[in-house]
Amino acid sequence: MKHLSLGIFMAICGSIVAAEDSESMRTFLFIGTSNSTAWEMQIANPGDRAASVKGGIEALGGELLSYYWGLGNGKNYITVSLPDDPTFIQAFYVSRLGDGLLDDYQMIELMSSADMAAALERVSEIKAADDVK
Repeated sequence: MKHLSLGIFMAICGSIVAAEDSESMRTFLFIGTSNSTAWEMQIANPGDRAASVKGGIEALGGELLSYYWGLGNGKNYITVSLPDDPTFIQAFYVSRLGDGLLDDYQMIELMSSADMAAALERVSEIKAADDVK
């Protein structure tokens, strides 16, 4: 289990580095929980799902950075780099909600440690604005 957690951590770190190479892209971690219908489909047609996901994401101008399955919880963890277009990103997220194959689906935007440091530097600015109200 430690190897899986380390693998996911390393994939996320690699994803952030890859996303930093392109200023017009944002990096996201998608966590999905497949339902019984999805599992039945996957068992009937085993294969590397990353290959099919990659083609679809690239066709939309994005990049698949990693695709992992959580051993023991059955969730999939997918990191992608998507164009910096908020309505496109939301549409990308929503597009999976209606397919009836997921019981749970989360989208988390990832940011680099350097970006977090810059955000932390701005906290006093935000607090000062709140004090004026």
